[in-house]
Amino acid sequence: MRIRKLRVKGFQSFSDSGKIEFEDGFNLVIGQNNSGKSALLRAMLPGLKDERHRSLDQWENLKLPQPEVEFELQFSGREVADATLRAGNAIHFPIHESWQTSPRAKFDAFIENPNIILAVTGSPATTFKAPYPSHALFAHGQNKVQIMLKVEPRNGSLDTTAGPMFDSSDNVAECVWRAWNDRMFYFAAERFNVGECGPTHAARLEPNASNLPAALNTMAGEKGDTFEKLVNHMREIFSTVGNLSIRVRPENGNLEIRVWPTRARPDVDLSFPLHSSGTGVAQVIAILTAIMTVDNAVIIIDEINSFLHPAAVKTLLRILQTEYPHHQYIISTHAPEVIGFSNPRTVHLVNRDGYESSVRRLDLANIEQFREVAGHIGISMADVFAADRVIWVEGPTEEISFPFIYQAFAGQALPRGTLISSVAATGDFNRKRDREIVYEVYRRLSGAASRLVVATTFSFDSETLSEADKAKMVADAGGQLSFLPRRHIECYLLAPDAIAAFIAERDPQSEDVVTSEAVGAKFDELAGTLEFKIPEWTGNRSNPAWLAGVDAAKLIARTVATLTEQRVTFNKKEDSLMLIQYIVTNDKEALRPLFEYVAGLVQSVTAD
Repeated sequence: MRIRKLRVKGFQSFSDSGKIEFEDGFNLVIGQNNSGKSALLRAMLPGLKDERHRSLDQWENLKLPQPEVEFELQFSGREVADATLRAGNAIHFPIHESWQTSPRAKFDAFIENPNIILAVTGSPATTFKAPYPSHALFAHGQNKVQIMLKVEPRNGSLDTTAGPMFDSSDNVAECVWRAWNDRMFYFAAERFNVGECGPTHAARLEPNASNLPAALNTMAGEKGDTFEKLVNHMREIFSTVGNLSIRVRPENGNLEIRVWPTRARPDVDLSFPLHSSGTGVAQVIAILTAIMTVDNAVIIIDEINSFLHPAAVKTLLRILQTEYPHHQYIISTHAPEVIGFSNPRTVHLVNRDGYESSVRRLDLANIEQFREVAGHIGISMADVFAADRVIWVEGPTEEISFPFIYQAFAGQALPRGTLISSVAATGDFNRKRDREIVYEVYRRLSGAASRLVVATTFSFDSETLSEADKAKMVADAGGQLSFLPRRHIECYLLAPDAIAAFIAERDPQSEDVVTSEAVGAKFDELAGTLEFKIPEWTGNRSNPAWLAGVDAAKLIARTVATLTEQRVTFNKKEDSLMLIQYIVTNDKEALRPLFEYVAGLVQSVTAD
């Protein structure tokens, strides 16, 4: 399930938001406090509240129209079928006259369609509505024969019967509403009271997380590896969480979540009930439970920075991006560290003027400027609070990828208290006049964040720096600086099969044409051209010297654009992580040199 477009009319501070577009991955809604960010997110809830928009011109409830939210949703027919089976309700599927000979075949085609886009409308106290026919497979007025296909759940499958047609019985939009309920999770900024619930089997989390103890208990009993992975995530995010458990409370027989400060769980009296833990602990457990038990969900998180420390926010975002990128995330925030670290596909700014909120999509090309204006080094100051050891890296790609690579090879997360954070502007380090001053600023920044900081180091790309320049910079940094052995991180990602998989995902029509062999051939062709040729090129892509010096980021971008006739573009910041994930899954050893470099950085700040 995905939400592609949204329009909010007559709800809270919105008279009309206009059309808002969302994409896969991370979508941020930013703005000042009380600007309308939370209202925009609440408008997506299946149970839309009757909170009508008021202004100085009109405020009497009886004269105000009910709120209305227009959605354009993208989903698979199988999601609708599964929601129907769970609910046990029938689908009433309008039939076109030309379908009479094979009505079931038309319904089956709808169910097997992996990419359905429908426009529906939500309003208070109702399910979704849509014009007839709500499945939008033919135009209104074209159905001359009044026939309705009734699809009923029966014994684990969907049975169909054809019968008389009644306009009021067309309920496909209602079935989409049930699927939206199944695939959408909303996490509010306020404290969750979800530490206890009745004993029941729960294979999935309710949208409001009310059955969280039951969902965790079911996960622990039926998917033990998944539960252990969730606990490991919690340890990464919170240094104060060592373990989790679920027990039956002797007082009332309810299931209760217990939080342990240590990995060992010797006696229940040494643990704490979830409701006694910080707000962020309950929120993060619920978020992780949702994303780990449902496929292709829409995860809506309101004011993520309000219940998590900046360092915890960054760790959670890294986990979501590297481990669970198959969901769509819509997150509201006013914190610059969220904007700078989430690699958003869309960013929408909400402004409020008096009684009226408006929404404007920001140009992603200017996000780095926004990040600099929003905080510059101040962002990193928030990031490194409570860190014992800080590794400053080139940029957001390394900030996300280095911990992921380390865990993939080492089998465990970074040592507790070790933080990898990107510097605000690496260009500062290349200006000889300012270099010493900037190093000192970052050293003091690392130390000012916590008196417990014991080590700091820097990691930068080699780019086209000479060995003499690099040696001078290392000396200027007092030895607290390492250079990536290759020009930049993309030099480790020149894997034709990974590039071909990337192209196939972004442009399915290229899947059978752009093979790994085609990518390799294009690499060879471009590497010999004036634009890309370097002295180390001998026609051998495996040559370590060539791999160290080629402008791989540009070579990958040109290869992708050329092979797809510009239909697909490669963005270093946004797309390198996908290549890394593919290589780790399919040819992990190819990245061992990069892991050894990252492990060396970690060793340099953790060695006693």
